[in-house]
Amino acid sequence: MDKGGISADWVSNLKNNVNIVTVANKYIKLDRRGKLYWACCPFHLEKTASFAINEVEQFFKCYGCGVSGDVISFVQKIESLDFIEACKMLAESCNMELPVFKVDNSVALLKKKKDTYLNILKAAAKHYYYNLNNPQSKPALDYIAKRQLDKQTVTDFAIGYSLGWNEVVNYLSSLGYSKEDMVGSGVVECKGNNYFDAQAKRLVFPIINSYNEVIGFSARILETSDFAKYKNTAQTLLFDKSKTVYNINNIKKLKNTVGLNEIIIVEGQMDVISLYRSGVRNAVACMGTALTQFHAKELKRFTDKVVVCFDGDGAGIKATLRSLEILVSAGLNVYVASLPAGVDPDEFVLKYGKAEYDKLITNARYWVEYLIYYNLSKYNISKSEEKNKFIRECLGIINTLNSAAEKDIYLAKIRDITNISISVLKEDLKNFGTDETIDKIDSPKANSEPNLRENAYVKADKFVIAALLYKKPYAKLQPEIKTNLKNNDYVKIYEYIEEQLSIGNVPKVSSVFDMFNVDDNSDVYDVVNFEFNPMEDNEKYYNDCVSTLASFGLLMQQEELTKRLKETKDNNERLQLAKELQALIMKRKGQN
Repeated sequence: MDKGGISADWVSNLKNNVNIVTVANKYIKLDRRGKLYWACCPFHLEKTASFAINEVEQFFKCYGCGVSGDVISFVQKIESLDFIEACKMLAESCNMELPVFKVDNSVALLKKKKDTYLNILKAAAKHYYYNLNNPQSKPALDYIAKRQLDKQTVTDFAIGYSLGWNEVVNYLSSLGYSKEDMVGSGVVECKGNNYFDAQAKRLVFPIINSYNEVIGFSARILETSDFAKYKNTAQTLLFDKSKTVYNINNIKKLKNTVGLNEIIIVEGQMDVISLYRSGVRNAVACMGTALTQFHAKELKRFTDKVVVCFDGDGAGIKATLRSLEILVSAGLNVYVASLPAGVDPDEFVLKYGKAEYDKLITNARYWVEYLIYYNLSKYNISKSEEKNKFIRECLGIINTLNSAAEKDIYLAKIRDITNISISVLKEDLKNFGTDETIDKIDSPKANSEPNLRENAYVKADKFVIAALLYKKPYAKLQPEIKTNLKNNDYVKIYEYIEEQLSIGNVPKVSSVFDMFNVDDNSDVYDVVNFEFNPMEDNEKYYNDCVSTLASFGLLMQQEELTKRLKETKDNNERLQLAKELQALIMKRKGQN
């Protein structure tokens, strides 16, 4: 893949001619320990060395702030250069001839447009913020006072106010921006020939990405109106609410300065801001939409642990349940903090204070335990039929877990709740999901609770690719691995390893940085930075993971056959599909 107009072959040759240890040693003092070189990270403040360079694989990783990359990205970060400038600098250091750059005009035009939009958004955000000094901003100042937001919090979030329908249009015009670019950035809307402020007469909250760039706005109306209370910038070249996490810029800053143990997910930006003012700095919110896999991946870049703390009403509980599958499937350790009914985080921290909120977060339940007690609230387990439903739903959750020890922990909770012995629960768990019949296949599912079975597959997927990439002695290329990989990025890494081995080369981890923007791809980031546990039997776990991939592949085939069986009206075809399905079920039983 070409990057920045430079061919992949030239980049590969450059990286073969420079050694990341030699380059890094010009900037930081390296200390060799075993196979790695260690130093204090040059990209965040720390007293203990957590920045490691792997000379064999030619890449670096900081175990403190999470930053990683190859020799080119190291030079980019430490010298504040773009990709081409870093390549030029490294080429000069090893007397390599610079390539002839291929200029893609469409890429250049797109970058120019993005830069223009970013400048417009930044200018608008500053303008809204300075508007708070205007006497006409009294409605905004009254609301800020009502929500008990101090001056520092207002400044940290760059909260501002739109004075009217045309004021920001006139201001941006005075800076030389065209109305078409104002509309493209999302700051301005147009109806007919009328251009007006998209945030008109609202309290304005800039939406800032992890690179500290304003990419859009969320604005709250302050007057009684039929309009929606909150309005987000429409989707633009820069802003997509399904991929945007509010306050991620401060999360990144927090991680790079004092460290970050967990991220709290709340429903709205006022919850984030109110918590921040109270001293809780690690909260984020999704932008006016249900949590998505893109949100989960963005969070995974900064932490492995999240605490879901949505409002304590019915809608908040439903949102929590919907979010769990996505977060767990992304490989996050997920906990749930339950608020009192009808209370949101903003109200809770205002009423009870930070200490009580901290206690609430500390006592958050792991997602498995949360779902167990949620299911318990749905059933009257004094009745045998409802007790059986409760047990079956809980076993479905426990069945998604990888660790036998973890399964035992939650089976013990089910035993304590139901008085059913562990041995019986284990037997039911062993047989869970293998008692399918055609009658059951044709019947609808009994419930629509989150299905978290893919969690085991996601973990297996990740471990297998990481073991192959790091050339672990027990990791071998096998057709059933590639066949059952559902993540296209992992397929690409597998094919790279396969190609290199076929021509007698040794695959390198650093090459993955040529294939992907690793910092923006949490799945690939997790593989590149995978930490193998030396205390575990990784070879056995690898074989178990390969089996999990194969089992998941069979499950996907089973679901496809089930779907076809439901759809067909032809009796002969139904009979044939039923036979194939039964054979597949028996094959899965044999695996288990």
